[in-house]
Amino acid sequence: MKILILSLEAWRDDTNGGNVLSNILNGIDAELAQIYCSAEKPKNTLCKHYFQITDAMALDNIRHRKEMGREFFYDDQENCSELEWDEKIRNIKKKKSSWFLRLARQAVWGLSKYKNKKLQKFIEDFNPDIIFAPCYASTYMLSLCRYIHKLTKKPIISYVSDDVYSLKHCNFSPIFWLNKFIVRHAVKKTWKLYSLVYTMSSIQKEYMERLKKPMKILCKSSSFDDFDKEKQIGTPITIIYAGGTYENRWRTLCALTKEIKKINRDGCKIILNVYTKCALNKKAERILNDQENAFVYPAIDYEELMKKYREYDIALHAESFRLKDRLNVRMSFSTKIIDCLASGCAVMAICDKKQGGGRYLNEQDAAICIQSLKKIRPTLNAIINDKNILQTYRYKAFACGEKNHQQRVITAGIKEDFKKILNNEELTL
Repeated sequence: MKILILSLEAWRDDTNGGNVLSNILNGIDAELAQIYCSAEKPKNTLCKHYFQITDAMALDNIRHRKEMGREFFYDDQENCSELEWDEKIRNIKKKKSSWFLRLARQAVWGLSKYKNKKLQKFIEDFNPDIIFAPCYASTYMLSLCRYIHKLTKKPIISYVSDDVYSLKHCNFSPIFWLNKFIVRHAVKKTWKLYSLVYTMSSIQKEYMERLKKPMKILCKSSSFDDFDKEKQIGTPITIIYAGGTYENRWRTLCALTKEIKKINRDGCKIILNVYTKCALNKKAERILNDQENAFVYPAIDYEELMKKYREYDIALHAESFRLKDRLNVRMSFSTKIIDCLASGCAVMAICDKKQGGGRYLNEQDAAICIQSLKKIRPTLNAIINDKNILQTYRYKAFACGEKNHQQRVITAGIKEDFKKILNNEELTL
């Protein structure tokens, strides 16, 4: 079997998107190739053959008519130097994130000639049996997907993790809504080509099924074979948050830290440690890195993180409570949740009750769920007064993962889905 993967980001196991990709495709006996649209270099053990297109290539194509695209193999990637514009664009994206820039980016790609002979040759030479293409809120990625399908006539398996279609948002920017309707049209047009769509949350499955394509819930998996029954809760109690602080998650972390500070006035009882690659604003840095109640550290790679979890008592999932952010992530299921369940820690979720991941944890009784900022301090005090609560939820979290997210079971299901689609057999939904 040959599988061609189309991704926005480079396939790197040390990033969220790349880690999910490895998690889904690991264990499938297939030859893999990837087309991706970013300046980063891949870092994984599964895929060796790549075709890269970048924003800088799109700009150079418009300005100087340079042909877009670069084919390379994993072992030769050190010879692939970045274009002058790649670093400049990356720095702009780090400093500024606006709907105008997103719309401008899509316009640049729309004006460029990225569907060229080099790309066509790469696709036809590889001659895939199946296309795996996550569904992005990006017109050029969706257009690329349709182009590949047109060339190959092969089935597409997709994966959707964010709200790419609904209109349930709170935003007063006309550019946001212009972009939303453009993307929504592209999603609907591309969705018709999918043979199967995976999603992480039941709420998204229920919503997107209106587009009349087979959908299955597929959560990230992990190994749930090693649980430390002898682990004791420490003094002070330690909380680890490992993930992004965007979408105003930093505000929830700051609210938690303020409550911890109040609790610790008469002695250190609880500490928060944050591991993130996101740059914090001055206010967040001052609160989250006060070196007494909370500490901030650089992000660490997946394998190191899973070892680091063993040092902590609570693994935290957090989302913003602001209306705009709640609506943005209501269908999302953070892949970090599965890491938390596998961590051997008790899991704590501070988020709105309707948020996809938080709702799941609450329904499964797999986490200590705090559904209002006002309930943070009473919950923390209850835990401090009775540490057996944490021991109970350590077992519940691991049991949930063992039951619903066991790697070998989920991998077997994915292999069966790919096999049935390849052979044009009826899927088990």
